[in-house]
Amino acid sequence: MRISSNLYPRLRPARLVRAVITCAALVCAALVLTPTAAHAQLFSPGPLHNAHGDLEGDDKCTDCHSKGKRVAEDRCLECHDDLGRRIKARAGLHGNRTYRQQKCVKCHIEHLGRNSRLVRWPGGDRKNLDHRQTGWPLKGSHQGPGCDECHDKRNKRNNRTYLGLSTTCISCHQDPHKDRFGRTCQDCHSEGDWKKDVRLDDFNHDLARFELRGKHRSVDCEKCHGKPAKYTGLAFTNCDDCHEDPHKGRFKQACESCHSVQGWKQVEDVLRKNHPGVKLIGGHRQVGCKDCHDQGNDRVPTQGSRCVGCHKNIHRARFGDDCKDCHAGIKWVGLPERIGRRNHRKTRYPLVGLHRDVDCERCHSRSAPTARRFRRGNFERCDRCHEDKHNGTFADRDKGECSQCHTVEGYRPTLFGLEQHQTTQFALDGRHRAVPCAGCHTNERPRLDMRIADRRCVSCHKNPHGEQFAEEMAKGGCAECHSTAGWRNPKIDHSIWPLTGAHGQTACSSCHNPSEEDRAVGQGATYRGVPRECAGCHDDIHAGQFRLTEPQRPCDDCHATSAFKIKNFPHEERTGYSLVGKHQQVACAQCHPNQNLRDGNAVRRYRLGYRACRDCHANPHRE
Repeated sequence: MRISSNLYPRLRPARLVRAVITCAALVCAALVLTPTAAHAQLFSPGPLHNAHGDLEGDDKCTDCHSKGKRVAEDRCLECHDDLGRRIKARAGLHGNRTYRQQKCVKCHIEHLGRNSRLVRWPGGDRKNLDHRQTGWPLKGSHQGPGCDECHDKRNKRNNRTYLGLSTTCISCHQDPHKDRFGRTCQDCHSEGDWKKDVRLDDFNHDLARFELRGKHRSVDCEKCHGKPAKYTGLAFTNCDDCHEDPHKGRFKQACESCHSVQGWKQVEDVLRKNHPGVKLIGGHRQVGCKDCHDQGNDRVPTQGSRCVGCHKNIHRARFGDDCKDCHAGIKWVGLPERIGRRNHRKTRYPLVGLHRDVDCERCHSRSAPTARRFRRGNFERCDRCHEDKHNGTFADRDKGECSQCHTVEGYRPTLFGLEQHQTTQFALDGRHRAVPCAGCHTNERPRLDMRIADRRCVSCHKNPHGEQFAEEMAKGGCAECHSTAGWRNPKIDHSIWPLTGAHGQTACSSCHNPSEEDRAVGQGATYRGVPRECAGCHDDIHAGQFRLTEPQRPCDDCHATSAFKIKNFPHEERTGYSLVGKHQQVACAQCHPNQNLRDGNAVRRYRLGYRACRDCHANPHRE
């Protein structure tokens, strides 16, 4: 048996011979003592590492070894495909020039035991590896942590792996800035001391929570951040966090209402835009500060801030004395339309609904005198402004006032509903209450004429009965039988042919169904001329026994409408043959059996044609 010396790279030749002899002896002993176990490890030079434990056994040798060769590189990379991709991309330690062309077995030795070292690190230990060869040199503080502090990943085979680590800072370090300054930490920090080695020369302060504007751009960093610098926990929400209030708290509004970051003394433009109390717009824009502030520019004027302190109220308080609701500045006339619309609610006629969109001149005409243009408007009735589109058809209802049916929200839908319809000449009841308006008022839109001349049933409903009920139609029309509650509940007097027993529960259509003639002309069921005899509706289940032979008997001789089956048949009275003695205990079917007819049907035979004893009984005496 030949054993390759490559499997034992550390053994000397003499020792190799002894190892071969010893191995052969052990193999023979194993074959004798434990044939199964010996077969499993016959050609293995030693146990595999735990990471390759699933490849143990002689039948799996070719998973890693090619026939007649050492371990094949392609076999390794079939399993370690993640490493194979990095080698192909020339990335990482295995992808650089030093290791790319080397055999895997040069660094990775197998068959040395379950817990043996599977990796022969350059320099004898992994901490001696020149990390620059991986493509990411360790600098600064990165030189301190042990390998396992960064390389704590596992591959898809659940084995420790040194692959797949990201080189971005946030992949290992928590971002204390919450992603506010981006993810390129090295723009400000180095790989040395995070807190001390900070480069802020090119720092964009706009990314911070406090953007530098105006005069703040020229302030020295130490004025805010101190020395040593402090970058968190600084108060900057309000101006007085850094600046002293020269007004001693007399103004409650924020500093920026009057001042700008462009400079504290540049107050004029900002103050006029954010002037407290009276807005400096319109005519007020031209008024000098001293004209109102007679106690100093930073104190309230003696006239106060109300318009009536300086201006006379010409409206006699009809609209209140807060003039700025309408007159935003010293512009008494020619106010914007939006101001008039907004304050129209204070007049006797608030604008609601579609009136909000009506042009002001439609009601306040410029042709009217100024003194009357906005006063004494005719708005008591709708017809003061709106034309009667119904041509007076509703004149008898409050003189045709529109608000009876319409609202200012729009002409449609109207307020005219079921309750109002009851006051017309055609009150809605029953099924009529559910009919849409267009079902009766069929004229084209807009339907301004709502009158209906013919209010008879036949003007809307088709007569499905033809001339069957001409007499009733002449008296009262459809209402003689039907009501508005529904067509299927007619008022029918069935006294001519009273419905008794089961007939009282039978559906009308069972007897009154459309004939072929009715269907041909599109009419409903026939109600006149329906047969009243039993045979007119019911089949003769006796096959003519009582209809074609004497004595003939009608159905009601035996049957009643209460039930078709006969409970106590009076045998002697109806047949003349009394059931006495043992005959009372005999089942009917023993004397009246079923008999097959020539048409294939079966019928029970009641008329037997014999009554003698011998017709049923055999003679026991045998004369």
